[in-house]
Amino acid sequence: MFDDIDFTPGIVTYDGTKFLDQEDIFQVAYREDSYTLDVGWYRKVFKVVVINNLDWEKPALEKRCTNPDQLYELVQECVDFIRKRLEMDPNS
Repeated sequence: MFDDIDFTPGIVTYDGTKFLDQEDIFQVAYREDSYTLDVGWYRKVFKVVVINNLDWEKPALEKRCTNPDQLYELVQECVDFIRKRLEMDPNS
């Protein structure tokens, strides 16, 4: 589903995109968990969140949609957000 997205320098740690009705769908880790991109289904909405330093209580960015066709665009936006943050702080 996200095969065309370049997640560099992240590493895909979970890919369950075959099952879009599951809470855990997709996850990418960046630089020893300084950032995590997480995609999930939460009853009526898909969430794409960016987590900084494993602080799941306060996502650095959160995008939502109800249509799975929008997920690709939201994931790409989150990847771009993470890359900009990593460029601003190369030590993170």
